[in-house]
Amino acid sequence: MKYKFLLLVSAVLIYGISIIGCGGGSITLNNLTAQELFTLGKEKYDNEKYVKAINHFQTLVYNYPGESIVDTAQYYLALSYFSNEEYELSQVEFNRLALNYPASVYFENAIFMKAVCFYEGTPKHFGLDQSDLLTAIKQFEDFIIDFPESDVVPDAQAYLLKAYTRLAHKYYNSGVVYNRIGTYKSAEIYFQKVVDEFTDTEFAPLATFGLAEMKYKLKEFNTAKEKFSDFTIVFKDHELIKKANEYIEKAAFKSGEKAFENNNFTKSKIYFETFIAEFPNSKKAGKAEEFLKKINSAPVATNKETNGNS
Repeated sequence: MKYKFLLLVSAVLIYGISIIGCGGGSITLNNLTAQELFTLGKEKYDNEKYVKAINHFQTLVYNYPGESIVDTAQYYLALSYFSNEEYELSQVEFNRLALNYPASVYFENAIFMKAVCFYEGTPKHFGLDQSDLLTAIKQFEDFIIDFPESDVVPDAQAYLLKAYTRLAHKYYNSGVVYNRIGTYKSAEIYFQKVVDEFTDTEFAPLATFGLAEMKYKLKEFNTAKEKFSDFTIVFKDHELIKKANEYIEKAAFKSGEKAFENNNFTKSKIYFETFIAEFPNSKKAGKAEEFLKKINSAPVATNKETNGNS
């Protein structure tokens, strides 16, 4: 019993000392000068001990608001949260720096890093909520306008391209889904949005190709041919060039075939003659010749002139 009692007393003493130690640590931190807090905080930050760095910088900012070093501490406080991947808190601290210390040498970087926080805090998968990404894009765009001479403008532009690409991926994927289920009007809206608003992303050529392919599926062969032709001109080095050229040939032949089926022999003749001129070595050139023979031997009275898109 005496042995158990001694163990219990020892445990209580150890617990009491630990509490005093914790309290003493806090008091010691509060008793440090601004420069001492910053030096220790920077040391923790450099050693990637971000939680401890946050404690030091936070104590400095709250205890010494009038010190000349406080804006630097505020900046590193925000950076510590950022490095610890606490992007929402980091954004708050960068914003506090921009609001409270507009004359700081870190003001410009704080504005830039606010946008970075919104970007990094957005889910990486394009299919998830990208609301914060829109905020980041707006802030990056504003930054480039407001600070055109800044050293980090290239970084802002790089972030913008990544943000645009992710949004373009989201809209392009929606277009693909609608195209797959045959909801072509909706597919066209999303593809066109990518083409119009995200020209510099890798999804612009894919959306352009998607628009042309959709027209082919809708049997708007003339329009499809034009769009595929435009694709080969604008994206001449793209991996889909070969497929686009195949579509151009197929669409050119289908235009004549569709006009023939609609008894619009005048247009059909023009399309097939154009096809033979453009694709003399095509496997379908002989078939085009056969159609022309039928057209030339058809009674004039049966030729219908239609104004529809062939």
